Amino acid sequence: MSYMMDLLKKIYPLRLAPVSDETDGLVPLLTAELPFTVHEYQSGLEHNGWTVPLKWKPIKAEIRKDGRMIYDGMKHPLGVIGYGTSFQGVVPLNELKKHLYYHPELPDSLVYHCDYYYKQWLRDWGFSVPQTLYQELPEGEYEVELITQAVPGTMKVFDYLLPGTTPDTVILNAHNCHAGQANDDIAGVVTAIQVIRTLSQRKKRRYGYRVIIAPEHLGTVFYLAQSPKSLTDTFKYAMFLEMVGNDNALSLQESFTGQSLIDRAAHCYLTHHQPGYHSDGFRKIVGNDETVWEAPGFEIPCISLTRYPYGVYHSDKDNEDIIIEQRLTDTVETVLGIIDILETNTVMQRHFNGLVALSNPKYDLYITPGDPSILPIVSRDQRKWNYLMDCLVRYFDQETQLIDIALKHEIEYAALYNYVTKFEEKGLITLRDRL
Repeated sequence: MSYMMDLLKKIYPLRLAPVSDETDGLVPLLTAELPFTVHEYQSGLEHNGWTVPLKWKPIKAEIRKDGRMIYDGMKHPLGVIGYGTSFQGVVPLNELKKHLYYHPELPDSLVYHCDYYYKQWLRDWGFSVPQTLYQELPEGEYEVELITQAVPGTMKVFDYLLPGTTPDTVILNAHNCHAGQANDDIAGVVTAIQVIRTLSQRKKRRYGYRVIIAPEHLGTVFYLAQSPKSLTDTFKYAMFLEMVGNDNALSLQESFTGQSLIDRAAHCYLTHHQPGYHSDGFRKIVGNDETVWEAPGFEIPCISLTRYPYGVYHSDKDNEDIIIEQRLTDTVETVLGIIDILETNTVMQRHFNGLVALSNPKYDLYITPGDPSILPIVSRDQRKWNYLMDCLVRYFDQETQLIDIALKHEIEYAALYNYVTKFEEKGLITLRDRL
């Protein structure tokens, strides 16, 4: 079993919530993987209408008819709706059904109900049940014993910084508040951790990389609100990783402008390494914490990588059975590929005037498509490289970024970077970071 799968299987079955005993139990589990700083925000803390919830847990959740157990909501973490209140009493079927929730497209599944996480003023009691059970319940009266507890606690946000040579930081974000959901989003949690474990083996990094694992929306809202401006000013880009373990092609959701460096880096990498990828604009594929990072006063460009949609979304069938280890690995490689572009993107300073004979053995920089005298039929890739050689020296202007050359000429970035470094080895240019 791989590291990521092993960690995922430890986490996703837990009864997670924005604030809960089992979410608190992630502290020793995750800090054993990375030395996270754990920020704590007290229940009741408010910011812009958002409120840190109480610590919630269900204790007993039974529905009986004529003394016979009809449903036990404690058998699965989704059996009681999130932040549901207590209720004990006898109700007729029509009243009971007002408090039963089911997945509209998966009759035998439980639905992940999370509305009360964010709308605490709407709290009520309720169960998540299969649609088949809902439809088969006979008329009559039902005894309900639902006991839940909500007490003050602290919402915890996991924060780990792998520093770079500059203060500029790239955020990797995933959420940890969905009970019983493997792909949404423990898949994102384990891939983010694995990316950092890999990056930590590199001797030098231009950017710092900060992993934030937090309850969806709530965690990042309060993390940013409570962080000093001197810190948040270092946050240059963000990447949300969600639902990346199922068997779909990766999709790229762009930042608010769609024009930031991390947008361009993602397109540049995915075009050549994930040719089946789909992309769309801000909040056009899936909604998550990108709105928090991009909010006024912060405006941190945030892209998302996801394999959404998938058929068992927000159900009890979002479990380890739908997670494909290779998809997690592909996601890690994609994130690292995007990071490689961020790390090496550069402008070039020219040290010559006039046209350089690239084929001269002194330079040996010409990429030959064959004998031009017999007009060979060359591949599209060869034609792109031939055209690039005609244009490249004009880009050595200390202004044009390497990533934009790769995008304009449809050249794979790593290959272009390796080619340009040969010009530096010959003393023709100097690569300079684009500050």
